Amino acid sequence: MRAGRLLFVTYLLLAVWSLLLVYSTSYGVAIMRYKVDPSYFFNRQLLFYGLGLLGLLICSRINVKLFYQRVTLRILSLGLLGLLVLVLVTGNAANNAQRWLSIFGVTFQPTETVKLLLILVIATVFLRKGCGVRVQHWVLGFLFLTIALVFLQPDLGTALILGVIGVALFLTSGVGLSRLVRVFIWAFGLIILVATLIYFFHPDFFSTAKLGRFAFLDPFNLENLDASYQLRNGYYAIGSGGVFGSGLGGSIQKLGYLPEPHTDFIMTVIAEELGVFGVIWTIFLLMLLSFTALYIAVCSHFIFDSMVCIGVAAWISVQMFLNLGGVSGIIPLTGVPLPFISYGGSSVVMLSCAVGFVLAAARRNALAKTREVVYL
Repeated sequence: MRAGRLLFVTYLLLAVWSLLLVYSTSYGVAIMRYKVDPSYFFNRQLLFYGLGLLGLLICSRINVKLFYQRVTLRILSLGLLGLLVLVLVTGNAANNAQRWLSIFGVTFQPTETVKLLLILVIATVFLRKGCGVRVQHWVLGFLFLTIALVFLQPDLGTALILGVIGVALFLTSGVGLSRLVRVFIWAFGLIILVATLIYFFHPDFFSTAKLGRFAFLDPFNLENLDASYQLRNGYYAIGSGGVFGSGLGGSIQKLGYLPEPHTDFIMTVIAEELGVFGVIWTIFLLMLLSFTALYIAVCSHFIFDSMVCIGVAAWISVQMFLNLGGVSGIIPLTGVPLPFISYGGSSVVMLSCAVGFVLAAARRNALAKTREVVYL
């Protein structure tokens, strides 16, 4: 099977798997907490995947010549920074964070769009201007500015994802080791600066509630019971699932014990209902998508396609690690969804669009083999 077909089939499998899991994990929340129809979240997730599939098809057919134009880079970079500034100025606040925008009654999380825009901006810069020292300085400055604006929301999880994406793309450009060491030193200094700004502008970020994220180190300590409530119930779900699980729909923890069983903690319910095999199947699909994107990147002779594919693979991989690491207690909870699986419109639509760009790269690779296409 060609890489593009494998990627698309894997995406469809993830969509079907997500819809099945979202219905199983959300009907209790829909009835008990939101007093709506049991299939409310399933229907919305189906709509999100419908929009995502449309975005995938559109992005897979975008003419690559568009990214050679100067106006494209300006639109992408200004759009990215504009979204982050807008959410800081007029965004909706919840749980001591300002991360959402409402436009014409539609609420979405701009940082999901920013992840894709950052990949496109950096890939476009290296496509148009090469990878000289001045270009590297511009890319690093833009990357750090983006991360700083996300930190100010504050959204540590997304900031980490953007940082990993930026480093992956920076390495792809061919930067030397000594240059990379200087970048890390600069990044460390920037983190200290951003942390200081957060302390003055968002002192609640360092409040007891926020520092309670580190309750994962000892979640069963009597002093940590409130802060580790969700993590402990996630443990109960994972532990009770065993190897084979209690059966699809048979979770107990999703019925009022796990506050967000269909979003951040969906993997714990998968473990409870479908056991080890359900967890392995979910991780397998996500890793297959990531490795297929990397394979397409390696096969590409076009720097823009290679960088986009590597950026998308890094995005999916690090977000999966942060989610699974958080719910399993390996790292602090960051609040990032499990890619393609968790309920959420912004995440599903933008990840689908990202897959569309990878499919476009696979299509150009196939054309290059059959028609000897030369990229200028």
